Amino acid sequence: MILLPAGDLVLEGIDELENQLKASCDDAYRVILNLTNTRYLSARALGIMAFYVKSLRDKQEALKVVTANENIKKLFVVTGLFKLIELYESEDAAVASLGPQVGKLEKMLLLSEENSV
Repeated sequence: MILLPAGDLVLEGIDELENQLKASCDDAYRVILNLTNTRYLSARALGIMAFYVKSLRDKQEALKVVTANENIKKLFVVTGLFKLIELYESEDAAVASLGPQVGKLEKMLLLSEENSV
């Protein structure tokens, strides 16, 4: 499953992110979180990602993140999340890292209220 937030994950969009990651974990999906449209992440968003990366690993699945934003990359380094979550420059690279057994991927848009107006 590919999740593509429509904007920043600071206030709006975080609950939707958590709901989608929970559903993905419940259904034991491999998840690619594409943050190319995201400039900022809150501490809560980072905590949610850290929680679900462990939950997915327990089910032999994975959470991978796509980002080209240097600030988000630095945030992953400073918090140590880069040790838990693999970062990729492109969605294609993240999909390829999942291996040849990957079936049809489903893309879901996470729309924050801020970007849907």
